[in-house]
Amino acid sequence: MTQGNIRPEQAGEIAKEIRGSARELAVHLIRLSGGSGNVLEAIHCTTRLRLRLWDCSLVDEAGLSGMQEVQGVFFRAEQLQVILGSANVFKVHRQVVRILQNGGPTQQEEVQSAGPSESTSPDSTAGSKRALLPYMFRQIVDAVSFFSDIVVPMIPLFVGVGLLLGLLSMMEAFGWAQPESVPFRTLSLLTGSAFQILAVMFGYHTAKRFGGTPTLGAAIGVVMTRPDLLQVTRFGGAPISSENLLLTPQFGYPGAVIPTILAVLLMSLIEKWLRRILPSSTAVMLIPFLSLAAGGSIAILVIGPLTYELSSSLSSLLEVVFRYGSSFFGLLLGGIYSSVVVSGLHHGIQAIEIGLITNPDVGVNFLLPIWSMANIGQAAAGLAVYARTRDKALKKIALPASITAFLGITEPVTFGVNLKLGRPFLGAALGGAAGGAYVAYYQVAADSFGLTGIPMIAFTVQLGQLNLIHYLIGFLLAAITAFTATWILGVDKRLLKEQTSIGE
Repeated sequence: MTQGNIRPEQAGEIAKEIRGSARELAVHLIRLSGGSGNVLEAIHCTTRLRLRLWDCSLVDEAGLSGMQEVQGVFFRAEQLQVILGSANVFKVHRQVVRILQNGGPTQQEEVQSAGPSESTSPDSTAGSKRALLPYMFRQIVDAVSFFSDIVVPMIPLFVGVGLLLGLLSMMEAFGWAQPESVPFRTLSLLTGSAFQILAVMFGYHTAKRFGGTPTLGAAIGVVMTRPDLLQVTRFGGAPISSENLLLTPQFGYPGAVIPTILAVLLMSLIEKWLRRILPSSTAVMLIPFLSLAAGGSIAILVIGPLTYELSSSLSSLLEVVFRYGSSFFGLLLGGIYSSVVVSGLHHGIQAIEIGLITNPDVGVNFLLPIWSMANIGQAAAGLAVYARTRDKALKKIALPASITAFLGITEPVTFGVNLKLGRPFLGAALGGAAGGAYVAYYQVAADSFGLTGIPMIAFTVQLGQLNLIHYLIGFLLAAITAFTATWILGVDKRLLKEQTSIGE
């Protein structure tokens, strides 16, 4: 029966089946993660469901990894990351949130979920292995994971802002519209507003992450993006006019992300302290007032000026390292970036990228082209697997996953193909290192942050024709190196043999 002949009631039944499938998967994931009482928070990015847990030792890693829909399972600090792919993660996340809001799955769902999966048992050594991590390493992981937790919910906004800014750059570079025209000024207004709301959302999610009031965190975000903020302490330069803000869609002052996070963190600590000492009869009125007044004042008078200097210094230091150690810098970062993605720590880097763009002494993002080379390497390695393997099922996965990676989303090919097979992941790293060394040597930069691969072309146009040419050369170098290296290295022979026998 064709889709056009489906009756409305049948369409409703099909929709129920889709929702039911996502809910069933959500119930399984919650149960294997230690139950609804063990899940503190559920968020998601493009391909991963991220669960913050009370006790990671309760997780049945073997059971999760054995599920057909799960492409990978990883721990980072106290967060469980389940790779579901872009097609499933949004639907499953929505069902997980609904189940947690309702206090957990129904008794019938728990019984059904416990059926076929009881054959797998939790990995009793997982908790002990994680406990053996060096203390300092865990502290670093916790710090980066904190930024990741805040950035992940805003990934759609990052992508939207990046593409808008790229479109603006192309309009100006190719003369599609004059800066004084209505279309250009309309997009500038949209982009500028999106940039300003980023810090507001950072404030909101920081307060939520640390147990403060999210709306108060958002208010601090507004304060920290005021163009005249540093004028209060006579620390900044000349005020930024509204005209300049419209045509230069950046934050109200350089480095607003880190100051906002620190200010909201302090305000949240003050708020929680007030809740412990003030009687409940006065809490409703006094806590919001005192928290905002005290936290906001410290943010304006101390944190803003201090972090302005620190952020500018960090960005300038990175620029010096980039300029004087360019090739080695790009070789190293391009080679290891995919491993950072595997750990799930890559989202925290975007805060540094924002600091680079909003620093008036830097003004560009020279990290994104290097990340792009690593992602292109993953895409090309996936194409090599597609061309080399005889397994039809693997071909069906490798080709679309590789195309998606060329468009900036690498998790499907990284986890579903390259990392699983082993050697293609190494081939991708070699491609990323080669491309990263090239773009760093020629100091290729972007004027935004967000997507990599083909869409990133829009972020390189505004910075000059040579910048674009060298990016495209680096693109080809990374892709050819990764494809050739993967072809020579092949895939893990044992896995390839198993896949070929299954395909036959």
